Amino acid sequence: MQLTAEEILLLPTDEDVEFYRIHGYYKSKKLFTDAEIASALAGSERYYAGERDFTLPVDVRGWRPEHGNVLRKNDYASLQNRELATLIRKPLLAAVAARLSGSSIRLWHDQLLYKPSSDPQKGTNVGWHTDRGYWKTCSSTQMLTAWIPFHDCDERMGTITMIDQSQDWPDNTDQLDFFSNDLQGLEKKFNTGGHPILKVPVELEMGQVSFHSCLTIHGSGPNFTANPRRSIAVHLQDEGNHYQEYHYSNGTLARHNNDQLCRHSVNQQGQQYPDYTDPAICPQLWPVH
Repeated sequence: MQLTAEEILLLPTDEDVEFYRIHGYYKSKKLFTDAEIASALAGSERYYAGERDFTLPVDVRGWRPEHGNVLRKNDYASLQNRELATLIRKPLLAAVAARLSGSSIRLWHDQLLYKPSSDPQKGTNVGWHTDRGYWKTCSSTQMLTAWIPFHDCDERMGTITMIDQSQDWPDNTDQLDFFSNDLQGLEKKFNTGGHPILKVPVELEMGQVSFHSCLTIHGSGPNFTANPRRSIAVHLQDEGNHYQEYHYSNGTLARHNNDQLCRHSVNQQGQQYPDYTDPAICPQLWPVH
């Protein structure tokens, strides 16, 4: 499948690609129509109501209604919901990622996110983290994420915030935490290598997308608006990514849910390993065959 002439104009320019390389993030042009976003939002409502169009081979834990009005994170929603699958598989999205990374693009997985309105005295934050910190079984450090809000999203709503150029800092993949509410405490753990800390809230209009490197430190502050902040994060693999065995400092073997979901192949030593090219879980998104 080819892009239309109008879509080609929405791809990152050479200057945009250079900006991404230097700064570790990129704000796109409007990649989705209002109707496409509205359809995805309706799909997310069906998902939260318990409706599933497709089932996964194993149960993947995530937010459920009994958890209450808290920060919601539901992995693999697009593999279970028709409207969300249509959104994240739009070829233009992966074509932008391919332009930024210089590689063909496969899905890694997605996360449906919902940040409720916050009490001014106690905000709901997404802790500073790198995506790479949760992907130790991946061989590549060139993976990236596309964050798609389902509405206009500004700093007051708790939009995604990047730590500028942090993808080139020393390693920050072990000590940070998506689920921590303590942004200040996490900031004290940054290994900056002597570089200044510059926080950049990425304010987006509906249909725009924020892309960032898997090594870029990012998080978000509280949502002080009357409406929930709703979005989906689409994690993407470059062509060279494959499974690698990784042990944490305490000797524990790193694992990812994809290790259970993906088909297994056999290496030259006769050992089984998860195949991160499994088209049922990690389909190629660009180029589209």
